[in-house]
Amino acid sequence: MSNLERLRELMKSRQKLAPIARLVDAHIESVDPGRVRVRYAVKPEFMHPGNAVQGGIITVYADMAMAMAAHTLCSDGEFMATSQLSISFLAPVLKGPVFGEGTVVKRGRSTFFMEAVVKDAEGAELARATSVGTARRAKA
Repeated sequence: MSNLERLRELMKSRQKLAPIARLVDAHIESVDPGRVRVRYAVKPEFMHPGNAVQGGIITVYADMAMAMAAHTLCSDGEFMATSQLSISFLAPVLKGPVFGEGTVVKRGRSTFFMEAVVKDAEGAELARATSVGTARRAKA
């Protein structure tokens, strides 16, 4: 089973989701080679005193979408490790759900260039991120 097929399986069965994906209540809505759309929860415990989601959680939304998009292009036994991430917060996240759209802009032999947009339910952009990652092999 390819990594793309594995992610498509997670759309139906959430038991194998990583603990961080369960924490942010990630639901994969669509997955294609190099592209994913994920719906995330906005929980009260994610809010800072200003009643908006803390920036680290928003970064998780974007990073996870980019990592999943990269995962669709990994060969069997390979994974992507993020080496650099930059994010711009465009508007406060006040309510959910929110959606992370992750895209692989380019994949080299061992390097991924990715971007993500975090949007609200109406489609307004809340954050934009870019990331660079490296293809790694899982150690036996």
